[in-house]
Amino acid sequence: MPEPVNQLSASSDAQAPLGTDGVTANVATNGLPTSDVPAGALMQTVDGMVASDGTVISDGTVALDPETGLPVDGAITGDGSLVPDVISNLPVFDLVDRAGVVGWVLAALALIGLLIFFYKLVGFIRCGIFTDGFVKDVERHLGDGNEQQAVQVLVRRRHPAARIGLFGMSLSVGDAETRESASDIIAARARKEIDGLNGGLRIMSAIAVLSPLLGLLGTVMGMIEAFQKMEGAGSRIDPSVLSGGIWLALLTTAIGLVVAIPATAFHMWMQGVIGRAAAVMEDVCTMVVNRGELARKTALHGATIAELRQAAE
Repeated sequence: MPEPVNQLSASSDAQAPLGTDGVTANVATNGLPTSDVPAGALMQTVDGMVASDGTVISDGTVALDPETGLPVDGAITGDGSLVPDVISNLPVFDLVDRAGVVGWVLAALALIGLLIFFYKLVGFIRCGIFTDGFVKDVERHLGDGNEQQAVQVLVRRRHPAARIGLFGMSLSVGDAETRESASDIIAARARKEIDGLNGGLRIMSAIAVLSPLLGLLGTVMGMIEAFQKMEGAGSRIDPSVLSGGIWLALLTTAIGLVVAIPATAFHMWMQGVIGRAAAVMEDVCTMVVNRGELARKTALHGATIAELRQAAE
């Protein structure tokens, strides 16, 4: 089976500009570097193995640039195949560490976002915000004029709308003026409940907005650093320095997007849950304030308001 063609040297005695400092490295016929290889040079031998500082690295191992610490791009293994993707083989913490200060800031934002999400999720479950079927029972009891039964239904529930309903049931709603005053009082109480549910959402929103911007900032800083290294190298430019700096710079943008996308999804979902809870509170507030009128209409028509709505549809 023919040997794979080396991308960096066409023959065993060819000169290949493989040194990181721009000095040409000679390759012997046996694939090992000759004595004139400069210290710190990275080169590829004829048999596809990678040598660094005159030491042959085993097949499949990625050689690192002594200046940047980054893998040599396009390294070929002995069987002619590309070495495994370095990024996918690195642990998450190593990737974050390679991204520098911006990477750790984004990791901290991700942790804060997760804590807020689980805190809000536990709070939603504890307050029974996902169970709002009791509203129909309250409407039926108030329509029948049985306020005591409606109160018992509200007492058994932990939903914010149940607390609003109990508060409204304690207010007098005899005439139109009293009902208007009670409606304002209940609405103010409902706004406090909604403000409590919204706690933490602004932080989640800020994380969703700032994460990609921080990632972009890290990318710009990384690109500036890569081009500064190229400028310092002068005519002895090693493409691996630039390419290594670019992928390292783009890493912060990737981390920023990984943080921002779930944060945005969590924020939108929580807003939807709170919006539904606010609508339920509004319905309960309306029923409680107009409970006398609701009972009168039900007695007049001999049917509950829910039944009248179904008939109208």
